[in-house]
Amino acid sequence: MKKIIAFSAALIAGTSMMLAAAPAMARVDVDVNLGVPAPVYVAPRPVYVQPRPVYVAPQPVYYVKPHHRHRHWQRDRDRDGVPDRYDRR
Repeated sequence: MKKIIAFSAALIAGTSMMLAAAPAMARVDVDVNLGVPAPVYVAPRPVYVQPRPVYVAPQPVYYVKPHHRHRHWQRDRDRDGVPDRYDRR
């Protein structure tokens, strides 16, 4: 029976402390700031990136000899670009 009375007394004391502390914890702070903040200028820092050497492997170059089609059929002895059969001299 003593345990029940002690438990009830502790429960009543705790409840009364919580109810007494409730108005103190209900405090609300409101901050209102009106106006425009002043612009802040920050000078940019120079950025230096050290250049790196760039190496590109060279591509092979193949020489293709010019091909003259039907050179043996279309002769051009004066080398003016007109075959002899169409050339007017």
